[in-house]
Amino acid sequence: MEVKHYAAQNVLVKRGELLRNGVVSVAEDGTIVNVAPITEEEARRQGLEIREGYLCAGFVNAHTHSELSFLDGLFLPGGSMAAFLRQIDAMRVQFDAAQIRTAQAKGYETFAKEGIVAYADISNDASTAFFKKNELFRSVTFVEMFGVNRTLGEEAYKVGTQVLREFQEAGVTAYMTPHATYSVSGRLWELMRPQLEASPIFSLHYAETAQEIDFLENRAGAIYDLFHRDWGRDVEAYGLKGMESLLAYYGALHKYILLVHCVSLTPAMLEFIKTSCPEATIVPCPESNLFIEGRLADYDRLRAAGVRIAVGTDSLSSSPSLSILKQLQVVNTYYPTIPLDELLLWATQNGAEGCKFEGLGCLEVGSRPGLNFIKTPYANKGSLAKATVEPLANLRGFCL
Repeated sequence: MEVKHYAAQNVLVKRGELLRNGVVSVAEDGTIVNVAPITEEEARRQGLEIREGYLCAGFVNAHTHSELSFLDGLFLPGGSMAAFLRQIDAMRVQFDAAQIRTAQAKGYETFAKEGIVAYADISNDASTAFFKKNELFRSVTFVEMFGVNRTLGEEAYKVGTQVLREFQEAGVTAYMTPHATYSVSGRLWELMRPQLEASPIFSLHYAETAQEIDFLENRAGAIYDLFHRDWGRDVEAYGLKGMESLLAYYGALHKYILLVHCVSLTPAMLEFIKTSCPEATIVPCPESNLFIEGRLADYDRLRAAGVRIAVGTDSLSSSPSLSILKQLQVVNTYYPTIPLDELLLWATQNGAEGCKFEGLGCLEVGSRPGLNFIKTPYANKGSLAKATVEPLANLRGFCL
């Protein structure tokens, strides 16, 4: 079996283990066969170049909507969440199946080029089942439930149950999940609970915008107006009120939770997550957060709280790219003191742990986590400016 050897100035093996000048040896099926330090002399003797940058495991995209790739570039940044929801609801019906399939295929090609080996995907239909049978990636699919009153909730549950069945019959790992704290009625919570209790993980859009909190706490604001006035939906039937009470419902299930975005977390909400949801993973989507809300999550507070942080791209409807590296570059621009190896850890081991992707995220001998080389021309300045990603191995073996 052919084995290739790659050397770099930095090798992120796993949390707390960063090799300075290291070599990673990979078999042709993608299995890591050796990780070790290497000297300049040893590298020359083996004909290896110790490249400027980082070797790390393949990236994990902890939040995306691959089915929405057909909406690439159709929205303008700077609008509110209510405006975004209104647009996306109208746009979905303007494309035929062939256009949607072509755009989805292009999105998955981008995943591969960007060094992504696994992803957590939000789905409202089973159109991506075809791609998810591809062994090039590992995935977990969350069939999203959305219904703000009793009637809509019951209908959403019927549709979602059928979509879930289609994924599972196709051999795709899929679970039911709520869309967000503000978009699920008490009746829909009740219907979903057996599914949530039986699943090992779920995902929740949480504290994405200030409008979301205004809706829940005050029954006011742009999201309330959209549901109640524009769409004529009886949001007063919504049973639970307040961010902490809603999260407490999920925390009581003692499950792995992906809390996506978290841009508008209050100190009380963050403390609740830390103390009551120990297996939660915070998944900001930096480019999308800037696009919709015009700001990022407070990474300093998240890091100080000691919660697990991962990275998502969100969809091309709200993000200009499906690149994990570009998400890290955004964070690096706004938070330049966060060490580069910590940022890469969010995109590898933290994402794998949060999504329950066993065997991914770390460069451990015997595993097949993929292998990326991150060229970092300005790493000595703590900067990811002009950094690039070169996938060297994926879950099937060497990259071409």
